[in-house]
Amino acid sequence: MNQNTTEPVAATETLAEVPEHVLRGLPEEVRLFPSAVDKTRIGVWATKPILKGKKFGPFVGDKKKRSQVYYPNLGWMCIDATDPEKGNWLRYVNWACSGEEQNLFPLEINRAIYYKTLKPIAPGEELLVWYNGEDNPEIAAAIEEERASARSK
Repeated sequence: MNQNTTEPVAATETLAEVPEHVLRGLPEEVRLFPSAVDKTRIGVWATKPILKGKKFGPFVGDKKKRSQVYYPNLGWMCIDATDPEKGNWLRYVNWACSGEEQNLFPLEINRAIYYKTLKPIAPGEELLVWYNGEDNPEIAAAIEEERASARSK
């Protein structure tokens, strides 16, 4: 830490710190490597082609009410996966820098969070999520398709 500032220096995640249960739980088409969008974090990278519409999850961590965390006026679901021991590999999916960069979007299904691919993901691409998706017509359509599918079951 610089003596002239009170801001802490962000610790860089390393692959050596990733819990064994996370590595065992990785789907065959992804691996963990340093992130391209956040140099202090590990990211999730495609090692094989991933088709549009592929669903990953559920996202694992401590379930909390949104009012306990970030969104006091929104619904129930928030998953806190800051502790690697309590989370699964989805905790290593990073935020896209913009909606254009994203290739995943979040879905809440039966009080669980899943990520679904918005477009095909090529080997060597980092999986990135963006949370303002319903403003994007393609994501809004995909979410509506998922809701319709759930209603028909």
